[in-house]
Amino acid sequence: MPHRWRGAFPALFASIACVGVAIGAARLAGDEALAVVITEAVQARSPTARDAALEAYGDRAAATLPPRALAPLAQLAINAAHSAASPELRSLNAARADAMVGWLRRTRPDWDATWLLVAQLERLHHAGATSTAVAAVARSYRLRPFCAACAAWRIAFARLYWPALDAETRTAAIEEAVWQTRYDNGRRSGYEHLLGNSPAGVAYQLRMSGVGQGDAKGVSR
Repeated sequence: MPHRWRGAFPALFASIACVGVAIGAARLAGDEALAVVITEAVQARSPTARDAALEAYGDRAAATLPPRALAPLAQLAINAAHSAASPELRSLNAARADAMVGWLRRTRPDWDATWLLVAQLERLHHAGATSTAVAAVARSYRLRPFCAACAAWRIAFARLYWPALDAETRTAAIEEAVWQTRYDNGRRSGYEHLLGNSPAGVAYQLRMSGVGQGDAKGVSR
């Protein structure tokens, strides 16, 4: 090897490595931006934003989308299926959701969001709580006991399907409601209204009466 090339190879490899890092950083930035755009469409609750996101990305292969963008996109597909103006649109968006949630189940089983989507998809297909939906909600609590974004949905699910839940999941739902209330006591009336006089509502009131007074565990059994 000529002497003049010997010092060039380390510099060349360093340049290639820098280019690779730059490309990787750009890809990560793009993935993050896409996740933000789709999450904002979920939060906006705008049919226009929802449909635009699904039109742009809903028919892509799940594996080609960043996982953090895929979860909110699946949520948009489920929401669109629920509010579809025709059976054809409902079927289209349900199929999109099936593909995306199926991929998340295979690749992101350690995400609480995955199991919340599984539960919602089950309710979309079966109009009720199947054993799969109940197990999915229970698993979401094991993975993430407290979640500000999904607390109201999980607590409402617990109220509706209380008899089907095991004692651990009942307790988790009530603890999440108490946590939300203690975080912002202005929410208490909202949770009281949500839970009503149901068994879950009674468990919540008993738990609240015990807050700051020691033992309150097991009241939801």
